[in-house]
Amino acid sequence: MKSYCILLALIFIIVGCNHNSTTIQKPICKALLATDFNSMDELKSVVNLNYINQSDDSCKGTVQISYTNQGQTIYSELSDGISEGDIMKAHKGTILDKVSLAFKAPYAVKIRNELSKIFMLSRRRPTIFGENDVAFYDLAQASMRNILVTKNSFKTVRDSLEKGYINTFNHITAQALITAIFNEDVAYYIASVHERFHMPHLVSGKFSTIDLIDTVNYPVDNYIDIVNNEIGQELGKYLKHKYTINKNTEWTADFTCKFLNEIHDYYAESFDIQIKPYKINDRIIRRFSKKIEAINHMNSYLHIK
Repeated sequence: MKSYCILLALIFIIVGCNHNSTTIQKPICKALLATDFNSMDELKSVVNLNYINQSDDSCKGTVQISYTNQGQTIYSELSDGISEGDIMKAHKGTILDKVSLAFKAPYAVKIRNELSKIFMLSRRRPTIFGENDVAFYDLAQASMRNILVTKNSFKTVRDSLEKGYINTFNHITAQALITAIFNEDVAYYIASVHERFHMPHLVSGKFSTIDLIDTVNYPVDNYIDIVNNEIGQELGKYLKHKYTINKNTEWTADFTCKFLNEIHDYYAESFDIQIKPYKINDRIIRRFSKKIEAINHMNSYLHIK
């Protein structure tokens, strides 16, 4: 019996941060910066990509993605299926478009209320939430601006631009919040339809010459986004467990500030940088906390100062 318990303990220690893991721990695997990679070959030296269920159609198949760092493994899969664009088309379209979506993606219909709330959190909606509304991307920009400039902070100028810290922070922070407010399955689904929309060929790895030189929608960046999405989900699960977050949790400015500063701590450890913590009276904290509360209660607020 004693040896059996020791074996179980070893299994829990060895298991990394992976989508199917039941272990709830703060991820120690380092997040990835797209600006650290200049080619697919450089990416593959760090991230393993395995393509299965291949066909002649470059938009069909499954890519298995694994990334091991600091003794933990991030694992994710992306398969062909509906995209963010399909959901938006059905939302804006006819009843036939909605029925078609229900047959193709019943889960999207099941979580339609969650999708609607996440859509509002992820985008600025000044007509609903006031002129100075904030969204996930604003949080990412604010986090980047809070980085203290030291010799380790910015290896190149590109790190301070959109494809650097901002993109990494945007994906991880958004996925952590979605996982904590809703759940991991919803966060994973949102991430998958988003990545399929931007580059459906990710599932097969069959990229055109144009794809491989596109500086805006580059395969390397998209694969890194998938890894960072998974890290965000692991971080969200950890914080959800630590703070016992549920549908009744009140996202006050104090709690929102504490939650986002936990994410800052992860970034600081991950990139060996220093980040100035948010303060409760920061405008972005006050506005985003009120936005979460309004959306959770299906209300809106206007012109909050």
